Amino acid sequence: MLAERSGAPAMRRIALAAIVGGMALAAAKAQPIVADPGQGIVALSSGTTAAAELSGITHVGGTTYQAVGDNGAATIWTVSITVDPMTGRIGSAGVTGGISAPGLGTDSEGIAYRAASGTVFVSDEVASTINEFSLSTGNLVGSVSVPAIYASANVQSNMGLESLAYGAGGLWTANEEALVPDGPLATTTAGSWVRIQRFDESLTAVSQWGYRSDPITTLNPFISAERSGVVDILPWTETELLVLERELGGPVVPQFRSRLYFVDTTTGSDVTPLATIDAGGFIPLSKSLLWERSFGLSNFEGMTYGPTLTDGSRSLLLISDNGGGLNQELYALSVVPEPSLALLGSAAMATVWLVVRRQRLSRLA
Repeated sequence: MLAERSGAPAMRRIALAAIVGGMALAAAKAQPIVADPGQGIVALSSGTTAAAELSGITHVGGTTYQAVGDNGAATIWTVSITVDPMTGRIGSAGVTGGISAPGLGTDSEGIAYRAASGTVFVSDEVASTINEFSLSTGNLVGSVSVPAIYASANVQSNMGLESLAYGAGGLWTANEEALVPDGPLATTTAGSWVRIQRFDESLTAVSQWGYRSDPITTLNPFISAERSGVVDILPWTETELLVLERELGGPVVPQFRSRLYFVDTTTGSDVTPLATIDAGGFIPLSKSLLWERSFGLSNFEGMTYGPTLTDGSRSLLLISDNGGGLNQELYALSVVPEPSLALLGSAAMATVWLVVRRQRLSRLA
């Protein structure tokens, strides 16, 4: 009994340490979690619309989404997707029509919806432009002043403005791989420098960060277009992003690999004034891997949030480009918000309960 009593303070200290340690651990993990419902790839039929090479998608509301392709079609495509609110799985999906938009360029890569104006922004990788289109008429109604660093002359190997998103207080874009002044494209030993750009609500360029993509895992003997860069971004909060990287490589059979990263823009410094970021002199963004998967011949290069699910998580949909005889498909994920303080408390209390239970069992023994 004396040993048990002398051990009680130690057990209490362990319990207290568990609370503090548990809260510190949870604080260190204060980021969303990406969950995969296990459905796998879902085919996206174009029906009779001739929609092809869809590389960007945005949620307009309900089951309606808008998409653009990088094949030069002057159409903003309408896509219908149902998502099960309990599981986050896709129930049905198909391209149902399109909005004629003659002002679209030859290489539309990203699209982002602005509900307040009933418009969408579209980025063009070749022209290095971001234009705004009415969803009711398809007319060009405005354009965004893109920083000169993104000019077409600075884009190498079709690696320009691939990403586009609107939300969390602004418009966001990024080039796929390094601009000419910012160094080489990705290799097997090093990733490529990307500039992530934020515009405020007035569409004024306000901040820019340097982000490093992953190196190419393996060069493939049957292709010469291996790559590893950023293909889309989504704001999670006003300072946090989800960044989708796409890699093409593979040791034997060519394959695409998708990786989703969490990025906190407060971890990096503004690189707007820098003529090159390859020379350093700035703090690059740190990133944390949330999810990854290899997809064979499915080239997922666009993403959008879908509806909020019953459990409070956010549906996340990826879309693949079927250019070059690949597959036009969707992939469903969900984003679970970071643990709340209530959950932190519950986790800590569970640890305390285990400690106390063990103490009581030792006394009974």
